[in-house]
Amino acid sequence: MNETDATLFYSSFESKFTNWALDTDDIRAAFIVGSQVRESHKADAWSDMDIVIYAQNPKYYLENDNWIKDLGNVICSFAFITAGNDPERLTLFEGGWQVDFVIHSIENLQSIVLSKSIPNNFFRGVKVIIDKDNVSCNILPKKFHAPVNMPVTQEKFANTIQMFWFAAIYMAKQVLRNELWIVKMRDWDLKILMLQIVEWHEQVLNGNDYDTWHAGRFIHDWVNADIYKELYKVFAHFDRVDSWDGLLASISLFKTLSQEIEEKTGFTYSHEFESYAYSWIRSHSSLIKSSPVV
Repeated sequence: MNETDATLFYSSFESKFTNWALDTDDIRAAFIVGSQVRESHKADAWSDMDIVIYAQNPKYYLENDNWIKDLGNVICSFAFITAGNDPERLTLFEGGWQVDFVIHSIENLQSIVLSKSIPNNFFRGVKVIIDKDNVSCNILPKKFHAPVNMPVTQEKFANTIQMFWFAAIYMAKQVLRNELWIVKMRDWDLKILMLQIVEWHEQVLNGNDYDTWHAGRFIHDWVNADIYKELYKVFAHFDRVDSWDGLLASISLFKTLSQEIEEKTGFTYSHEFESYAYSWIRSHSSLIKSSPVV
């Protein structure tokens, strides 16, 4: 795969899809979003294509792949949910090319038009490829930019910290009993909370408009270099000792970032619980050097 091949495939696919959609009355509007059309961090050889569809019968397009087979040699296709909880159908075509179809009802589109709101995934870039009812002019951003960040609040800040330390103690117990599969599952819960604190930390230091993308995308570009170095320590192998070391690195980094956010914003949280959880976990470190529980 290279960028030239990717450009040729997705350009050809866009034409096929557009012609098919124009002949399919059920499809009322369609938009390309994501890396194929955005202005920063543009598509490379490994990028997929994201198409948002508004249809009169969205259930049909979500529940079967017969319609997709007219567009290319389908290797795999299945229904899924995006990170933003939107229904989608993920599809892999021969050659390893991926197209993600986010599928909404025409009622959803009408609601957006009436409220004069802009879909969140349109802000960074969008291309109109189907607009049979001439509504796109009402829902496109005037200029492309990063979506507006929801500012951190006292309630969200304190709640996130409490959830992190609660989950950290639970994860520590699973490491101690050598439940490594459960450890990996709960560790991802910690990482989601960690990412939220990292994003807030960067926004507090650099302003609420500072672009932290989403789901950790391009984190190497926007996070502080010292924090990025620390992130190398928080991801562990499927191993009891390494999992413990990763947990210790995670709680230390989380504790530091939480306190810095508190200093900058004036928001408060339970240092008593933080201190208890931090001490409880570290006090059990000596048990990890003993024989693992089986």
